[in-house]
Amino acid sequence: MGKNFILTILATTAAVSAIDMLIPVLPVYFLGISGNPAVMGLLIGITSFSAVLFRPAAHYFLSRTGMKRAVAGGALVFACVILCYPFYGSFVPIILLRISFGIAIVFFFVAAWSLIASMVPAEKRSVALSVYTVSFLSPNFYAPWIGSHLPGSTPYVISACLAAVSFLVCLFIREPETLCEDRHGFWKTLRHKDLFLPGLIMFSVIVADASVTVFLPVVAMRRNIAGYTLFFTFFSVSTIATRLYFGRICTAGNRHILLITGMVLTLLSFIAVGAAYALEAVAAAGALYGAGFGLIDPNLYTVIIEKRKDFSITQIMAGYGGFWDFGYAAGPLIMGVMLKNFGEHGLYAAAAASVFAGLAVSFIYMGRGENVELQKRCVVN
Repeated sequence: MGKNFILTILATTAAVSAIDMLIPVLPVYFLGISGNPAVMGLLIGITSFSAVLFRPAAHYFLSRTGMKRAVAGGALVFACVILCYPFYGSFVPIILLRISFGIAIVFFFVAAWSLIASMVPAEKRSVALSVYTVSFLSPNFYAPWIGSHLPGSTPYVISACLAAVSFLVCLFIREPETLCEDRHGFWKTLRHKDLFLPGLIMFSVIVADASVTVFLPVVAMRRNIAGYTLFFTFFSVSTIATRLYFGRICTAGNRHILLITGMVLTLLSFIAVGAAYALEAVAAAGALYGAGFGLIDPNLYTVIIEKRKDFSITQIMAGYGGFWDFGYAAGPLIMGVMLKNFGEHGLYAAAAASVFAGLAVSFIYMGRGENVELQKRCVVN
């Protein structure tokens, strides 16, 4: 798949390692600044709100800066913002840093995903995307655990160094010869049913995800569960194994079954983590969530690209990624309100309800797709 593919994987792994190392650190730090779980959720989520607002302009800027400059610039901003965190302990500077981080996320990840999608032949895309997503998941083996065991400002220093490594790797990426022409624009791409419905499914999962990525450290402290970062380790192992195995056997014919199965497993995982009061139960819930998540995202992304070949890849990534960003923005705020007003069980009941809504949309979307395929086969026969 080429040098660019490997370099993009390495750059993404370093950048995600930098981000994941602060998963157990930032929620506690922001809670100390705000003293309120809902405000803490706002400080976490404002990054994604800024990313949502910037995404409509992503294709415009990428077409002028190029993908190489976009991923490199995003990684450089990651490093600078992370280094600034420990020096600003008040609300307004943290908000500004989080907004800058959100814009960098759009540059880096839209360009990275577009690089991967544009360099891989259609017949290898499902496997390539499954392999590439390992770069998002492998840092969960070590990054949160390391971040939770480092004292003082050390997690920020190491995290910034990893982001700097990502920047250096990006400098060796070769710029693609052409950027896909955009004939539709961001909003028309976003509103199309073959992007909007998969986006809603992913949004439902990402909203629920905040109950673990943002609030599991808080819940674990309340329940006296030491070593809770094993949740993320088991999640990572399970997701990687699921994606690598099912990425090889996934086809257009069985994709709807895999997606529905993934949503059901994800629903069960949030119910399980809400009932967990021991480390073993938390780890098992992480493994269950990983298996579910491993079946959801690659299938949705591949479906969108296959069905909308007439749309620009960068606009597809900007639109589909916008649902991720909106979920990351709304999730911490919604889950923070649920935790504050309804406690830990209310938090995970809300997470399960969000995934259940996504499961309902999955039946509608994939069922509609299957009916269309059957009609086409009938016409051919």
